[in-house]
Amino acid sequence: MQLGNEQIAIASGQGVFFGSESPHRLETLEETDYYSVHFHFDHVSPAPVHPAYAILGCEPEQLAQEVARYEISLGDRRGELFPHKFAYPGMEPFLLRLVKEYRGGHVWFDWSLRGIMLEMITHMLRCQLGEIKRVVSPFLAATLEAIRAEPERHWTVAELAALCGYHPVHYSRLFKMEMGTSPKDYLMTERVKRAKQLLLNGERIESIAERLGYNSIHYFSNNFKQLTGLTPSEYRQQGRVDLA
Repeated sequence: MQLGNEQIAIASGQGVFFGSESPHRLETLEETDYYSVHFHFDHVSPAPVHPAYAILGCEPEQLAQEVARYEISLGDRRGELFPHKFAYPGMEPFLLRLVKEYRGGHVWFDWSLRGIMLEMITHMLRCQLGEIKRVVSPFLAATLEAIRAEPERHWTVAELAALCGYHPVHYSRLFKMEMGTSPKDYLMTERVKRAKQLLLNGERIESIAERLGYNSIHYFSNNFKQLTGLTPSEYRQQGRVDLA
């Protein structure tokens, strides 16, 4: 992302915080499935407003300007200056709840959205102040990123352990302690998460199974149902957005 005169590389699990009038440009370094959800923290409307006509083009000289930085304060508590780029643990569930609540459109959903956003802002502030520690140790970062980047690959424990310089047995033990699951089960979870995105994007189930490294559509369907409680067809029909 080019945010004003700042170049920011965004990887999985990272986010960018900027104001509504900040010139920016997004560019992918490789082919990827991209989903964009926009949140206004200070919108004048109590109900959600689609941003389509509010997204404006900008000139090259605008991208050369420095963009504003923001301070967030809650009540009489001192403000915290937020960095443009952040990587806080536990953010994804808040974003998924926001999308699900907005898509549902139930009674008082606008108030529910406000509540979730306040929870998310509080969580971000706590992370910023160091009250919530990163739960994943640095040694796992390379392997988690590798699995998320290529969930279709048939990763072995030895390959993953080699990425962080550990013996496979020691690596498996540490992975279980940090993540609460085995490397194999984590890989299956990431495959199903990617499958959910592709299903909602309209891709054929047979193509998804092949794309994610399954030799059999039957095995893929069983694996998907085991982790979600639904078959791929049922999940698509319900149009769910809980990508966790």
